Amino acid sequence: MAMSQDSLPENDTFRQFCLTLYEAEGVEEACLDLQDRFDLDVTLILMCCWVGQHGVRLSPESLAQAEQSIKPWRETAIDPIRALRRRLKEAVGPIDPERAASVRDLIKQAELAAEFVQMDHLLLLLEHLPGRDARMAERAGIVRGNLLRYTAIKGVETDRLPRTALEALVAQTVRPLYQDEEIDDGIDTETIDTGPKDSKS
Repeated sequence: MAMSQDSLPENDTFRQFCLTLYEAEGVEEACLDLQDRFDLDVTLILMCCWVGQHGVRLSPESLAQAEQSIKPWRETAIDPIRALRRRLKEAVGPIDPERAASVRDLIKQAELAAEFVQMDHLLLLLEHLPGRDARMAERAGIVRGNLLRYTAIKGVETDRLPRTALEALVAQTVRPLYQDEEIDDGIDTETIDTGPKDSKS
């Protein structure tokens, strides 16, 4: 994941959320740990947090659909770009990392652009994914539940998960809700709610 606030279009609440959360203390490390150890997709991790912050509970079926929908783009565009960027952190023949730094920076921007494309796709996909309105439930529980269901569909057993990483994501996602900050509802829970209200996370 190559997150940066640069080149962010105005009024793009999902992208802004992803960038802001990714820069929060402990979140980048948590996302990369989950990505590298369990092959989780960072943009989907952040989506789980975003909808959870807004009181939406995603089902395993919805998460599996989202995972399958972004898989071809991730494997074709994002993963190869990321692999090349990481490879250039080491010497390539006589070219050392310092000499390759400018190329690596360009590749990082391409990686970010590819991630933005995937974020935009997920945002459109949310209009059709089934989700439950769980706004009466505690938001930390909703976020945690979304993340645990995502890891489950990826075949990750709960006892293998790094709890510190998981709880860093949960804590930083809900923190603004307890700081009397006004959260811009970039997602309409009424339009994506296709099930009954559910007070469970």
